[in-house]
Amino acid sequence: MNSLLIFFYIIVSYTLVLRAVIQVPSAAGCKKAFSTCSSHLAVVFPFYGSVMITYVSPGSGQAEGMQKFTTLFYSVLTPFFNPMIYSLRNKEIKDALKKVLGGS
Repeated sequence: MNSLLIFFYIIVSYTLVLRAVIQVPSAAGCKKAFSTCSSHLAVVFPFYGSVMITYVSPGSGQAEGMQKFTTLFYSVLTPFFNPMIYSLRNKEIKDALKKVLGGS
C-alpha cells in the first residue's frame, strides 16, 4: 500500500512539473525540460510498475514464475539500466551509440 501512495505522489508531482514545463516560454528550454523528465520517467515507471505488480496485486492469482520475474526486474534490471538511461542524455554517448549501431 505504501508503494502505491508513493507512486501516486510521483504521478501528481510529474503532472505539476509537466504543467510548469508547458508554460516555459522558450522552445529550447521546453525541450531540455522534457528530456530531463523523460529520463526520470523511463526509470521511475518500470520500477514502480513492477513493485506494484509484485506487492499490490493479490499473490494467490499470480504464478510463482511471474513473482520471481517482477522481483528480479525491480531489484536487478531497473538499477542496472538506470545509468544507461541517464547517460543517453549525454551528446557524446548518443553519437557513439549511433556510430556503433551503424547510424550516421
